[in-house]
Amino acid sequence: MPPATAAVVICTRDRPAQLARTLAAVRHQAEAAGFELLVVDQSQTPLAGDGIRVIADQGTGLSRARNVAMHASHARWLAFVDDDCRPEPGWAAALAAVLAADPPAAMVCPHVEAGPAPAPDYVEVTVFPVRREVLRQGRRVHPGRLGFGACTVVRRDVALDLGGWDERLGPGAPHFPAADDMDFNYRLLRAGHAALVTPRPRAVHDQWRTPSELPALHAGYLAAWCGFACKHLKAGDTRGGLWLLTIAAVDVADMLASAIRRRSRLRLRIALAKLRGMVSGTARGLARSW
Repeated sequence: MPPATAAVVICTRDRPAQLARTLAAVRHQAEAAGFELLVVDQSQTPLAGDGIRVIADQGTGLSRARNVAMHASHARWLAFVDDDCRPEPGWAAALAAVLAADPPAAMVCPHVEAGPAPAPDYVEVTVFPVRREVLRQGRRVHPGRLGFGACTVVRRDVALDLGGWDERLGPGAPHFPAADDMDFNYRLLRAGHAALVTPRPRAVHDQWRTPSELPALHAGYLAAWCGFACKHLKAGDTRGGLWLLTIAAVDVADMLASAIRRRSRLRLRIALAKLRGMVSGTARGLARSW
């Protein structure tokens, strides 16, 4: 039997309730589309298979889990869905139609919207609204314009050629707990590949964090972003590394301006946390031997 066109991959660690919701949203539609379904589980008590292929991974980190999936599946495309991201009905059928057209791209970036916010004054986490379909490519395309790892689809052979995801970055990494997706997107673009951004497959990213958890989350985001920027800077990509660090500074300034405009204490706390993350991430990134 030939390999499936795509494998839907869910990487998870100790979030059984969220995993159950995501599996409920995706399982039957993935099967109907002829997609493989694979769970890479780093939990202390891994999921029982129940007809689903589960890899119990003893390691730690989202980048590691993605690399495990990349080597475990032979599907042409890897469709990564976070365990707190729920594909909408029709997501798999829409994705199958996109892939059947054999797009001239190494990545497909679906629409991801926010679930209900837990508080009126809130900053949505990892959403990627897409209004029209467009092909994005070029060394100086902002890596965030290719979406986030919460819901992304990548050609497996390209991921292999790029060396997969950097396990020094991303959730589970001690000093740079994010930016694994941004680093991958950046390397994909620098290698000359294109990404198809499309509103056809649609997913919802649950907003389960409380407002009090957001400043620390964003501090980690900025620390990891600056770490990944320093990684490329120290590798000889001087213009790219400085450009990425500039993006971090603009991000801090934008959040501060938003806090002032909205008179939001939460956004002010997030802006200050981003600033701390930028400083600490840059210092660690420059000091580290990548």
